[in-house]
Amino acid sequence: MRVAALSLVILVTITAAEAQQNPALTGEPLIGALPEVNPFETEADIQQGAALFQTHCSHCHGVRGEGGRGADLTAGEYRMGGSDRELFKTIRIGVPGSEMPAVRVSDDDIWRLVGYVKRLGSQGLLEKAPGDAVAGEALYAKNGCSGCHRIRQNGTDLGPALDDIGRRRGLAFLEQSLVKPEAYVANAFRAIQVVLKSGETVAGVRLNEDDLSVQLRDLGGNLRSFSKDNIREIRRDKPS
Repeated sequence: MRVAALSLVILVTITAAEAQQNPALTGEPLIGALPEVNPFETEADIQQGAALFQTHCSHCHGVRGEGGRGADLTAGEYRMGGSDRELFKTIRIGVPGSEMPAVRVSDDDIWRLVGYVKRLGSQGLLEKAPGDAVAGEALYAKNGCSGCHRIRQNGTDLGPALDDIGRRRGLAFLEQSLVKPEAYVANAFRAIQVVLKSGETVAGVRLNEDDLSVQLRDLGGNLRSFSKDNIREIRRDKPS
């Protein structure tokens, strides 16, 4: 029995050591060990990156990188950093707490994606919206948009923050969000209505839920928690 236990300890130790030496075993690269400059920047590499982008990235970022539910990549501005190494990390492991997943391809192909993303950002394709920003600000206030959204310190967190939204999302997606907001709702902002056995109905954004309880942020911005023993019904937004 002792021999078996000792063998197991040795095996775990060796596996951990191998994982430290081989980032592929951990699922996360040792970012500090990566080259600072993309080693796959030939025209052939970038064209391969373009094909990989259409397969793995265009669904969220748009076929031209113009943005959609994912960020607009044509502005050349990247929230998690824009160096070759930082872009590699973002693509390789995703952005925790967001809808940006890890891309499961080889490290060489990650570099090819980095090259293509950098090219998208260098083309200056960021769309300019026609219209009157001052009139838009007045409409924003008149229609109570700050009741759900925040711009810097003004507003609430029931919906996505809108700081620099014009750089983070393409015009087509922004227009759709205004005229047909139900077309796409991020998972973090799905609305629910909790109908209690007492007859009270509480609406808000679901924060967490398990078999015993549900937590939400109500329309007043208050955090609320309900035991499912006291709930008659939960009405949910339909997924987009």
